[in-house]
Amino acid sequence: MKVFYILILSITIFSCQKEKTSLPIEENSIAISSQLKTDKLQTFEFVLKNDTLISGKEGTDIWIPRDLFENYSNGKIIFELKEFYSKEDMILNGLSTVTDKDELLESSGMFYINFKEDDKQLKIKKGKSYKVEIPNKPLTDSNIYYNDNDSIFKWELGKSKLKVLYPDILRNHAFRISVGKDGIGGFFKVTTLDSLKIAQKIDSLKIIEIINKELSKDEALSELARIFLSETDESDSDINNDKTLSEAEKSYKLKNRKQFHYNFSEIYSFTDNKLGWINIDEVLEYEVEKNIILKNTKKYNDYSINLIYLNNKSLLNYNLNEFKTHSDSVKIIGKIKVVIYANSGNKIMFDSFYIDKNSKSEFDLNFKETTLDKLKQELISN
Repeated sequence: MKVFYILILSITIFSCQKEKTSLPIEENSIAISSQLKTDKLQTFEFVLKNDTLISGKEGTDIWIPRDLFENYSNGKIIFELKEFYSKEDMILNGLSTVTDKDELLESSGMFYINFKEDDKQLKIKKGKSYKVEIPNKPLTDSNIYYNDNDSIFKWELGKSKLKVLYPDILRNHAFRISVGKDGIGGFFKVTTLDSLKIAQKIDSLKIIEIINKELSKDEALSELARIFLSETDESDSDINNDKTLSEAEKSYKLKNRKQFHYNFSEIYSFTDNKLGWINIDEVLEYEVEKNIILKNTKKYNDYSINLIYLNNKSLLNYNLNEFKTHSDSVKIIGKIKVVIYANSGNKIMFDSFYIDKNSKSEFDLNFKETTLDKLKQELISN
């Protein structure tokens, strides 16, 4: 009888062990995506007694008014921040650049912002907002987008507008002030990003009119070069296409651009009353839209499909449990790298190929085994 109980106990232990070894199959597929992710979470703890500035590791500045929250009770605030400015970080963290209206976006940066008091979620008081300054120059027609889902990134257009601080060339001319390449000194103005070119054009016309009245033609050309080339960031094509300049003025500016040019760093900011995921994007014009069909003969788990636009900071990522045939309408601009990976037991399987407007539309997937490090390289390399 004792031998019988020992035998039963052994069988039970063996079957439990067998069941336990089968569990990591699903868990491992989740681990593929989670292990690819970079640890971007930054936490800051403080008591909000005064207006407070917090700076992220990658240069995002958040200005927090002391009366920002409606349910704050003067305890310790835990502020969470994630910054995603590099394309590599966006790829490895499975972020996408597409709107809730299926518009293709190109990102100038994404970040996650949240405030808690102990375990309590803080809510922003009606009519209040915080200010964000971003470290990089956004794309020309960028807007602010939001997302409240950590796994499905469909961005919704917000109402906030990006603002830019730029040199006030009229006042600087009046006071004979030059703004240095470090942005120190002089007078500045603020406008929305989408109005910047118009505002600068109006200032340009005014300053040309003032200079022409004050100086001889040669002196005016010299003064124009000093002002515009020290306070704006113009390329050769910008100068050539500027219809407000005469051919002589264009010639002078092109000739002296490198000598006088300063790369002034403008300050970009916005105010907001929303928390969670925030994305600074512009809608990307595409060449064609093609229906791409993927054919699969393998029975793996948790497929991750990644479309990486090589010439733009644009990405699409979505997951499928399993499929034999999958079709998707893809907006194409330039060349796109497609990387698909999945889990097969304890193995990582992947396939990759390129598509463009002239490529075929149907692809038979040919999976190969890889390692996590090699998969990372496959995702971020061209």
